[in-house]
Amino acid sequence: MAAAVVDININEGDTFKMSLDLWSDADNTLPIDLSTSTFEGQFKFGPSRVNMTIEVVVPNILNISVPYANMGMLPDTGKYDIDQIVVGDERYRLIQGNVKVNHEVTR
Repeated sequence: MAAAVVDININEGDTFKMSLDLWSDADNTLPIDLSTSTFEGQFKFGPSRVNMTIEVVVPNILNISVPYANMGMLPDTGKYDIDQIVVGDERYRLIQGNVKVNHEVTR
């Protein structure tokens, strides 16, 4: 299965939060049960990487966050991805994309 490609804008110096709701049908009535999987995600800015914290909420929602302390002094652009790790240590890329950074100007 190919990963979804979603480009995002983030704010330098802010706590990053994103939520993904995963459904198995177009009408969003059949949730995908994510409770038996684990997830890893990172932003990559050149050689630097920023790890995401990913929590499964109810069976089909992922809450993704990075504390503001890890979101400072970022370059203009980067990339990110989130992987799903299922039983048996199989790994699947769930979502990926480019990142544009809105720089902090008030500090």
